[in-house]
Amino acid sequence: MSSDKPLSLRTNILIYCALVTIGMGQTVVFAILPMLGRELGVDQLVLDLPALGIYFQPKELAITALTAVTSLAFFFGAPYWGRRSDVVGRKPILMVGLLGYSLGTYVFTGVSYLGLVGILGGFLMYGLFVFTRSFLVWLMCATVPAVSAYVVDAIPIEQRTAYMGRLSAASQIGTMIGPAFAAFVVFGFLAPLLVHATFTLLVAIAVWYWLPKTTLTFEQKTAVKKLSFFDPRFRQYLFISLICYSMLGMVQMTLGFYFEDRLGLSRQDAAIQFSMAMVVSSSAMLFSQMVIVQRWRGHPLRLVQMGLPFSVIGYGMIASALNNTWLLLGMAFYGLGMGLAAPGFMVTSTLVVKANEQGALAGLNSSIPAMGFVFGPLAGGYIYKQSPDMTYWIAAISIAVLWLYSLALKKPATQQ
Repeated sequence: MSSDKPLSLRTNILIYCALVTIGMGQTVVFAILPMLGRELGVDQLVLDLPALGIYFQPKELAITALTAVTSLAFFFGAPYWGRRSDVVGRKPILMVGLLGYSLGTYVFTGVSYLGLVGILGGFLMYGLFVFTRSFLVWLMCATVPAVSAYVVDAIPIEQRTAYMGRLSAASQIGTMIGPAFAAFVVFGFLAPLLVHATFTLLVAIAVWYWLPKTTLTFEQKTAVKKLSFFDPRFRQYLFISLICYSMLGMVQMTLGFYFEDRLGLSRQDAAIQFSMAMVVSSSAMLFSQMVIVQRWRGHPLRLVQMGLPFSVIGYGMIASALNNTWLLLGMAFYGLGMGLAAPGFMVTSTLVVKANEQGALAGLNSSIPAMGFVFGPLAGGYIYKQSPDMTYWIAAISIAVLWLYSLALKKPATQQ
């Protein structure tokens, strides 16, 4: 049940900082992973089994598949941690996410270092690469559902759209700051990961000491069955989220290659330009969430219907880009569209469940982007190998069809 007492300034700062660190971590990884993977020779791995007549070289697919596999960990982990937060409270689960991300990143960086210096190689290195990254993501994914449920517990329904917009904005601020950490690549491919892991550890310490615990109401303590992704109350909003984040994953995990191949840049220059593109798209998302969403007084579903056409335009511009300026402008349009749509489908789903289901729903909502980053990078890696331009045309067409679907949806009845 939402409280009428507003969150304190200190509490707001701490939950925003938690989301900022997660947003930073995503863009740091996206910015360096394509180039780090190539530096480690992951794109040169060959599965050669003459006895079975198998010869397969996945090339860039081996790198994008890493994100897809680790996203599965997020997909399965987020609902679990969301349900656990309904039982033990939001703060303990938030701590699991922050500490898990920080300490796990140190381990992942160590494995990567062993690969760079030649101690590890081949499929052994790749297996450890995938395992350590997956494990840290499984812990890290506790952060988002814990924060979302923490806020839903405290904020009245009529303020929820604006507040969720601020949470999304905090994450986008993180994605803007993240590329600044990626600039540490000049000291080595692993430097950005080490710096960010240390920053996350400091945020975790601050949250441990100063974030107030939430008190579960009687209704929240009442046992609730496990929510299904196919629950008719909110499955349509999860579907919209899945398609949006699948296309986002497909684009983001191939865009580093696109800068290198399309513009003929070196790997370090491609990483820097990709970071710039993420700053541009995050700035556009931040604008839509802090300026438009904060002033929005209509139903949140309308934000979805308003935002998707901007993403269609953005993906089309990326597909047809002939220079860096056109690419950046396309990223701005798609960022503006996602900045409007994401708070829309997330908040709409919270209106149709009860208070003791909010943590579980937050877990489902948080896991959907991860599943998008399973489908998206796998599809993107395959399509990119066939035709780089087609990757972004498919994204544009898919979002256009999704927009038509969203127009047919009716405003749901509120259950709270």
